[in-house]
Amino acid sequence: MKLFKKMIIAFLAVTICSIFVSAAVPELVAETAVLIDAETGQVLCDKEMHKQMHPASITKVITVITALENLELSDTITMSRKAVSLEQGSSHIALDEGEEITVEQAIYAAFLKSANDACNGLAEAAAGSIEDFTALMNETAKRAGALNSNFINAHGYHAEEHLTTAYDMAMICRYALQNEDFARMFGEKTYTMPPNNKKDESRYFINQHWMINGDYEYDGVIGGKPGYTTPSRNTLITVAERDGRRLIAVVLKCPKGTQYEDTEALFDYGFDELQSITLTSEDLSRKYGYTLDEEVAFLAEKGIGKENLVFEFSEVDGNSICHISSPDGRELTEFSCKKIPEPEPEERKNSDKEKKNEEDDGISFWGVLLWIVLIGVLGFGLFVLWIYLRKRFGYHRKRRNYRGR
Repeated sequence: MKLFKKMIIAFLAVTICSIFVSAAVPELVAETAVLIDAETGQVLCDKEMHKQMHPASITKVITVITALENLELSDTITMSRKAVSLEQGSSHIALDEGEEITVEQAIYAAFLKSANDACNGLAEAAAGSIEDFTALMNETAKRAGALNSNFINAHGYHAEEHLTTAYDMAMICRYALQNEDFARMFGEKTYTMPPNNKKDESRYFINQHWMINGDYEYDGVIGGKPGYTTPSRNTLITVAERDGRRLIAVVLKCPKGTQYEDTEALFDYGFDELQSITLTSEDLSRKYGYTLDEEVAFLAEKGIGKENLVFEFSEVDGNSICHISSPDGRELTEFSCKKIPEPEPEERKNSDKEKKNEEDDGISFWGVLLWIVLIGVLGFGLFVLWIYLRKRFGYHRKRRNYRGR
């Protein structure tokens, strides 16, 4: 019997715990990586996301958004000698000194052909010099929410001090996607650059991101930029959207080809394993004594309900912050809230009275229900006893009558 009880307890424990077992977080080859919700900035999955790395050509994401904030698409760029003088091995579209192109053409060259000469042209047009433009890039990065980035050139060619993180690049991309021109050009598959004052023929560009040009099929990809240098190896930033959920994945320092496998694994997790949870002011006020100015939505693994979430509250510079974690302790999100002030003595007295009345009502209801159940059980027991006694004594009476005959 004891063994049987132990088996039952063990079964129940395993069953209950299994409810809170996390979905399989993808195992990644990339040295660092992150997946975020583009709408809220919530980190959904990461691998050393704050470690500083060399980004290679995904640098061009911040180059383009910085240029767009300081130039018009129709503005003309006249290429300087310095802009077209590139480091050995740089990617380019063979722009010449004195060649005139538009900002829009330079951006397509940067995104689809990873053209370093076009990026230098954008930098000089926007800030007067490449050095001044990198200062603008770093200011843009801070506005976007970057924490550990230092950009010293406009294209991502390897430099020891040119550093960022997976998290910073994801936040920069999230910021950039709010610009309609950026979002439109970031996902273009092809582009034709027309002839100009120096070139008699058109140039044809095809996006080098495999998930955009079709070399690696994945449903929902709407933008991205690959990068590569020997020290940084393969880097990749990708945006995908399904059923209104937009995600940004960044993977850094990947062996060839694995950057797409890692990105697919991150997106599969984000789209297939997560659900949206919405918290209202009522959810916080009833149990924790806090309120919200508006509803808060975030993503959590499927199977987790509001009742399973772990809430913690802190005060930062006089502001209340709500921290939410999953049952296994992983932080999901945090947001501002307001602590409900303690009621005045009279209000507290009335509140306590109302609370007591509610408790009394609840007790009286459950008390009545309990009495009904007890009376029912007692009545049923008496009925069964009556049947039993009737059969028993009726049987003995019949036997006595039979013997008397």
